[in-house]
Amino acid sequence: MNGSRSNFTPADRSSSGPETPLASGSEGMLAPLLAPEPPSRPATGGPARLFSILGPVDHRRIELRNTAAPWRMVCALRIDTANGPFNGTGWLAGPRTVITAGHCLHNSAFASGGGGGWARRVTVIPGQSWNKQPFGAVVSTTFSCADPWLQTRDRAHDIGAVHLDDPVGERVGWMKYDALDPSALTRAAAVVSGYPEYAGSYEHLLVAKGPVRASLDGRLYYEIDTTDGQSGGPVWIGDVAAPTVVAVHGYEADATPAGVGPGVNSGALLTPDHLRLIQTWQGG
Repeated sequence: MNGSRSNFTPADRSSSGPETPLASGSEGMLAPLLAPEPPSRPATGGPARLFSILGPVDHRRIELRNTAAPWRMVCALRIDTANGPFNGTGWLAGPRTVITAGHCLHNSAFASGGGGGWARRVTVIPGQSWNKQPFGAVVSTTFSCADPWLQTRDRAHDIGAVHLDDPVGERVGWMKYDALDPSALTRAAAVVSGYPEYAGSYEHLLVAKGPVRASLDGRLYYEIDTTDGQSGGPVWIGDVAAPTVVAVHGYEADATPAGVGPGVNSGALLTPDHLRLIQTWQGG
């Protein structure tokens, strides 16, 4: 699989490099959901795609240990486009590479007048919590997306990368990721984390856990609550001390095929082709 890169505008170029070692988080703790806080300023922008709470109860929780691994490796994304600001989520996969959903970087909603377009710039904020940015913020104008996403909007390849000049991952670490046997993931417990809208802002790291329902046609389906802004967040399995990202979150229950059944959200399942693509992006 090839990937295309943009520096404001699409370009047909990709580069290869040596494989980068993977690193995983070491600790973390879920905290009870806090009561809504009045925002100090209006929320800006909108989601790259909508998501859904699957039942009458919102099972997401705010993660308070945002400066501990692996939570500090999850990043809030502020996406500037020709059609205004949007919000999303990403996760560090290397010192200078943030993985997110392709539709957070190349989306028809980003182009004024439609037709599809690249984001202009993305601000990456690792481990944000409310108005605190303990590891600072990094602005990038260089992005990549999997070619099947750019060419046909294939949701199984809705994956992209934000390339950073600043090696933020050397300070906060990066997440382990892998392409696992889809049959082994069914009914496994998975976790989705990210920066959705909450209490009038996109500044809280929210986390939820639930079972994987199915894997079909390159997508993973799970019974985990999500809302707008969580697009691009890591879907991981395993203990919090050693999580492994297996998918990139991206879609609401309405995007679930009838064969899978109602009441699940979904993301692009990482495949061996995706792993090679991420390694290529890291080399760039």
